[in-house]
Amino acid sequence: MPALPDGLAETLTRLDARIAGTGSDRGRLLDVRVLAERTALGEDEVRALLAGSEPAAGRVDDRVRGRVRALHEAYVARSGKRAGEVCREVAERLSISPEWARQLLLGKKMPNVPDLTELAEFFGIEEGVRFFTDPAATVLNRELGRVLAGLEGDTDDDGPLVEFATRHGVVTLALRGHRLTPRKQEALAVMLEGLLGVDDEEARR
Repeated sequence: MPALPDGLAETLTRLDARIAGTGSDRGRLLDVRVLAERTALGEDEVRALLAGSEPAAGRVDDRVRGRVRALHEAYVARSGKRAGEVCREVAERLSISPEWARQLLLGKKMPNVPDLTELAEFFGIEEGVRFFTDPAATVLNRELGRVLAGLEGDTDDDGPLVEFATRHGVVTLALRGHRLTPRKQEALAVMLEGLLGVDDEEARR
């Protein structure tokens, strides 16, 4: 497999240095399943990239359709909605038939640029169309950049949660807290500390 692009290689080097400095578990901090869900990449792609190898780029059409399908599957699992309900919501949003929406969400049809823009908004993807079209290394590097920023304390709003997460190796929890106010983050961190403390006490008995 080809070598990683410089940007991702540098991010991984900085992450590994940070992980080594804190004595954290790399596999726990960089959870393949969680990263795959957040990037709409396959777990094998994420695993290869984290190991220092870049998978074959493949066709852009396949990339786009695969990521739409992955986002749809993750959204259905996370929201608890039925696939048919999501199809109807997407059909209404894109002003298309439910059957065409189903074909798009299953990755069987290629969406056009306006539809991709709407799908990005529907699934809450801030990067827009490029989330679907960028190479896997670029998409993962963007996500790992957020992880690194949290670990290095570059995001002021995440202070309490990042401190908690770094200590316990739960990076994704801290990053998902970026919409909380500092007071709510601090309250959440205190609550979680209390719960973990109870577990520790029971383990010592």
